[in-house]
Amino acid sequence: MADRDRVAGQLPQPGAVFLDHVAHFVPAIEGAAAALERYGFRLTPYTAQTNQIDGATVPSGTGNRCAMLRRGYVEILAATPSPAGDTPLSRQLRERLAHHVGLHLAAFSTADAAAEHRRLANSGFDTLPLVDMRRPVALDGIEEDARFTIVRVAHGSMPEGRAQFLTHHTERLVWRSDYLAHPNGAEALTGLWLAAPNPAEPAERFARFTGRAARRDGEVATVMLERGAIHIATPEFLGNALGIVPGGTVPCLVATAIAVASLARVQALLEASGTDCRRVRLPGDGDGLAITLPAAIGDTMLFHEP
Repeated sequence: MADRDRVAGQLPQPGAVFLDHVAHFVPAIEGAAAALERYGFRLTPYTAQTNQIDGATVPSGTGNRCAMLRRGYVEILAATPSPAGDTPLSRQLRERLAHHVGLHLAAFSTADAAAEHRRLANSGFDTLPLVDMRRPVALDGIEEDARFTIVRVAHGSMPEGRAQFLTHHTERLVWRSDYLAHPNGAEALTGLWLAAPNPAEPAERFARFTGRAARRDGEVATVMLERGAIHIATPEFLGNALGIVPGGTVPCLVATAIAVASLARVQALLEASGTDCRRVRLPGDGDGLAITLPAAIGDTMLFHEP
């Protein structure tokens, strides 16, 4: 990718924390991809993910497609067959699918994964060894590996799903200009919504996880990052204000917020595809559109203008 095609500010400066991406855990990539494409997203090709362990390439047991945005991205993730059978990640994914199809991963980017790994351990989280994850990317006829250092905590540490930090090492392979222009005008991942009977508890936990303060504004608790935010509210508020019904047992992740160039453009595209959408008022983001995603992908997507 030429320098002129790079997106300034995509990766955090030292000390900053970004909401990097979210992932829907899905039973099959094809159905989930068809839904996102119907809603006006352009997706990356399917790739199987691997880990580097002691110099060897080991299948992670998962594969993905992504809607890459000018700020952050949305991932659909499914289990993949492995010669060795199920892997820890594929087992965890299937376990979460039994809970519900939909959002199960919140990934935060950092310039220094090792430093976040130490901070999380010092903050009382049961951290796992750093992961060297890779996935193949074809660029200009040459296949290279997109590389990430990933920080995870023990499975079950965050009841809403998997929360992790990562450091990107190959920005040019991940944010390619040919995948950043979407028919629906999507530009940025701006927020992640959680449902919880007592928002104060997950707000404190995500504040400790991200190293950022939580604040309460009416019925919504928010953890603001240098880019993006985590919002936590009760199921009653989410249902009344945004028409969101949690897909699984609370606490759980329920919705993403996506900034778009034009709400009118998104509404026209959704209506042309036969998709029901509803006007909502997003706390902090103003007027928006909400769609309940189909069973193939799960949960809710909220669109708003910057």
